[in-house]
Amino acid sequence: MVYLVRNKEDLDQQLALAEDKLVVIDFYANWCGPCKIIAPKLEELAELYSDRAVVLKVNVDENEDITLDYNVTSMPTFVFIKAGEVLELFVGGNPDKLAKSMEKYVDDVAADVEATEQRGLPGSEDACSAGPSASSSGSVNDVVISELEEHDQEAVLDH
Repeated sequence: MVYLVRNKEDLDQQLALAEDKLVVIDFYANWCGPCKIIAPKLEELAELYSDRAVVLKVNVDENEDITLDYNVTSMPTFVFIKAGEVLELFVGGNPDKLAKSMEKYVDDVAADVEATEQRGLPGSEDACSAGPSASSSGSVNDVVISELEEHDQEAVLDH
């Protein structure tokens, strides 16, 4: 299931509740064509990986503070977070790239959980922070944005 974030406090709470799961944030706008086109694929992936991932949607027009925190300038923008750390950020309505990125990172989550269980160590319940903020040592600006595929660039330029 995809969760619609209401405000910054709601996002912080959802990030904390995610614990060791992958968090995917979809920054979208109601007027954005590519956002509407990719929404069913995102819903499908959220269902498929519901045991290992949390999918959040942030409306950029209603949550400008969150949009600024993550440096979002185009929609859709997908941010992948694990344990409070931004792993990847990419722009564009490419369903194949979205699926491959989710698969890659949920597999990483499953491998981490399995390794922890095999060692008999407790999980990292306190490893998940509320995400990047002005007070964190890391910055979303430090994230390397994935290269856009050719048709992603066209979709971005159309806006």
